[in-house]
Amino acid sequence: MRLTWRDLATTLFMGAVIALYVAHLRGAEGWLFSSTRGATTGVLVLGAVGGCALSRAGDLYVAGQSGLKLAVTMFSTALGVTALVAGVVALIAASGGALAVLFGATMALWLVSTVRHALARPAAPSPLGPRTHEVIDQPHVHH
Repeated sequence: MRLTWRDLATTLFMGAVIALYVAHLRGAEGWLFSSTRGATTGVLVLGAVGGCALSRAGDLYVAGQSGLKLAVTMFSTALGVTALVAGVVALIAASGGALAVLFGATMALWLVSTVRHALARPAAPSPLGPRTHEVIDQPHVHH
């Protein structure tokens, strides 16, 4: 199990996305809740900060991935593109349907990411050992 503080923070942001979307559906008052564009903006910002900014996507896009990891990466990429396109459509057209797609894609991205982290095997220890930086980062010697 490799859940980290990033997963906890992302879960908190996802809770905020759920609360915002449910408040919007129930007709709550306030600029962020009452309009489709306001709710879309909130979901996009919370998703970008809580998902994209806290992620380590570089771990996904490396050569030599297993078939399952490659499939999860492609699925996550498709979900991300879907969320972005739905968010843009919801902002331009004030579309409740596009907001629902944005919300669903954001939820799915969070779920896939959290499950992937929970089921991941811990990284193997470096063959160079834990003090590799002492060998690599030698102070400059003056002669």
